[in-house]
Amino acid sequence: MAKTENRSIWNRGFTCAFFANLLLCLSQNTANTLIATYAGFLGAGAVLVGAISGLYFGVAFAARPISGPVITLLDKKKIMIATYIAGIVTNVAYALAGSVPFFILARILHGLEFAFVGSLNLTIASDSLPREKLGSGIGVFGIGGALSQAVGPSMGIAIRDFGVSRWGEGGGYTAVFLTSALFMLIALVPCFLIPGGKPTEEQRKAIGKWYRNILAGETVTSALLLCLVSVSGILCTTYMVPYAEELGIGSIGIFFTVYAVVLLFSRPVFGRLSDRVGISTVIIPSLLVYALSFLVIGLGRSLGVMLLGAVLGALGYGALNPIIQTLCIRTVPPERRGVASNTQYFGMDLGYFLGPLMGGFLYSGFGRYGGMFLVGGIVPLALALVLFLLIWGKLKQRLY
Repeated sequence: MAKTENRSIWNRGFTCAFFANLLLCLSQNTANTLIATYAGFLGAGAVLVGAISGLYFGVAFAARPISGPVITLLDKKKIMIATYIAGIVTNVAYALAGSVPFFILARILHGLEFAFVGSLNLTIASDSLPREKLGSGIGVFGIGGALSQAVGPSMGIAIRDFGVSRWGEGGGYTAVFLTSALFMLIALVPCFLIPGGKPTEEQRKAIGKWYRNILAGETVTSALLLCLVSVSGILCTTYMVPYAEELGIGSIGIFFTVYAVVLLFSRPVFGRLSDRVGISTVIIPSLLVYALSFLVIGLGRSLGVMLLGAVLGALGYGALNPIIQTLCIRTVPPERRGVASNTQYFGMDLGYFLGPLMGGFLYSGFGRYGGMFLVGGIVPLALALVLFLLIWGKLKQRLY
């Protein structure tokens, strides 16, 4: 997609990608918070629940050697439309699942869809941004995810509870997944309005052979950093609802609302701040604050303490996610942003796959979710801090 000459971030390409991503995230956040409890309802044990929760991202990780070259070399608009249609089908499959094997099959299909859709949205958005506003633009782009996180989990829980009261527990989950399918259907509107994304012959030559577009070697260490952050980050989405049930804490949906409201403000603020003061100045304290949030959550026993953990977590993650994404994209020339986006999603998918699986094993070992949050949240972030200190010197020499 040709880079825009409009110096505002709110051009047609960015705006369409923003709203398509907002509806995608709303669909995901409405359903994903209940994936673990739905798997348990279908009869899965603790370790299998973690494996099923992470399977979505594991499949996406395995499919990225295909999705990366396809996104980079073919028409992005047509791929967007196809993947959003696949998202509708997948959510309907979730709604029809009545057994663990059927649910696993739907989870695999969803992972294949996600291998394309996340990096597609980010690539179209970043291609539409002026270079000097890349960090702040990606921060604004993330507002869609934050907005959806503010209402999605609470909406999903409310829809499930309403459905349970009317049609029983299975009917409650069916209502949630059909609602998610509806959001994906509405998202087709901005997908059809996105400018055509077919690369020119000149761009194809600059991009090179398909196998060069599986991974961007210069962004692998940044993707590994994102992987470690994601290992911790997925724990709250996957296990906060059963953790609250274990502690007898009601109205836990407000945790996700508080988290998302703070995230809504922190993402664009820290994205803009990284453009002004530099990446390293923001990443190091953000890692420390994010680790502190898991200490608070793991030791918490009341809703008030959990909400404090939500504020700290949103501040840390709200800074880390857009800054690491910007770091990945800025280490490659503009024509390779598609493969850079795909590489960072390799890291994110791997982290989101390993996080729930690790959480399931830690819960089985500790016998409680508090210990799982302490170890599973803090240890990967400590490793991320060490990794960043080791790689930053080389990375800052490669920035475009």
